[in-house]
Amino acid sequence: MTMKKNKIKEIVFLTLRDNKGATGGPGGVLFLQKQMLGEKLLGIPCKYQFNILAGNLGKLKNILNKILFFFKYCCKNNVLYFTHDTETAYLLAKMNKNYSMLYHNQGPIVEERLNLGETLKKSSIKKWEKQERIAFLSAKSIHFPSNGAAEMYFNSKYANCKIDEVNLYPPLYNIIPMVEPIKTSEVDLDYDDEYITLFSLGTLTKAKGQDQTISFLKEYAYLAEKPLRYILVGRGPMKEELLGQLKKLKEEVNSFNYFYFESLSHDSVMYLHKISDIYIMLHRISIFDFATLEAMSQRSAIILSKVGGNVDFDKNNNIIFAEDIYSDKILLKSIDLESLKERNFLVFVEYFSKEAFIKQYRILFNKLLNIK
Repeated sequence: MTMKKNKIKEIVFLTLRDNKGATGGPGGVLFLQKQMLGEKLLGIPCKYQFNILAGNLGKLKNILNKILFFFKYCCKNNVLYFTHDTETAYLLAKMNKNYSMLYHNQGPIVEERLNLGETLKKSSIKKWEKQERIAFLSAKSIHFPSNGAAEMYFNSKYANCKIDEVNLYPPLYNIIPMVEPIKTSEVDLDYDDEYITLFSLGTLTKAKGQDQTISFLKEYAYLAEKPLRYILVGRGPMKEELLGQLKKLKEEVNSFNYFYFESLSHDSVMYLHKISDIYIMLHRISIFDFATLEAMSQRSAIILSKVGGNVDFDKNNNIIFAEDIYSDKILLKSIDLESLKERNFLVFVEYFSKEAFIKQYRILFNKLLNIK
């Protein structure tokens, strides 16, 4: 069903999350929408709704926000909603509202929680599955942050609907603001042309795949034309295991060194992107990695695993996929880092800039509103 522009008086972008700035996920992308799209889209006023009650309010927080959300929007007419979570979408469906949904989870909700090691009650599984199915089937349009994320969802045995049951639209790519990094007091490192500097950023878990990255580095260290300098930032359950592997690699290979930071400010992270030659993350699961965008914006070459949303970054043969190198290790010797750095920046500007972000939403809402 399409809606005529003159019937829509307001577009409301919303999620049951606190406003914590550009942090990724539902709340982070809603923050970006507010920053980038502004007060009007196609001449229609826009509102941006985070949790009405924010902060640490315990178990009642989610319930109270749902109740407040319901009373705020249940009687509003001529509104088109754009939501970032299935809970809000489910409420909108129950209120018979017109909405689109951008789905941020790593696969179906039940699968995501199981992958995080949670033990789930049957009642919880049943609730999430029902809520997710209704949220998907009732939406005017369903979006994912990447094509890979959509494939991950619909190919899962936990998927609560089939791809031909929903109004699946093209992905809506997230973006990051352009910044000019400066050195901070947290990091006593500079760009060093005598090394190839590689950088990984993320929670230290199996899903993020830093153990696979270290295995890759073992091979690259013997083939690279310069010594390797590896920077790892992150905390998580695999910390001790990974640091042990890095220490062993440094002892075995004279041309390898590493630096570890458990936590850094965003300014320091961006500075590390700036002084690195290669950003490398060999995820086992990936929806759409903000850190990859940060690396592209700072003209880094990029090595990724060919999973999920990682594939969406490769628009002009600008991404090196580890799987291709495993099948032909000679490729490691022929990597043209400078060419890849420049190509990644150009792809960033064309597909993941502020202008590209605004353009994709203008195209979408033109279609949703049936504006000629």
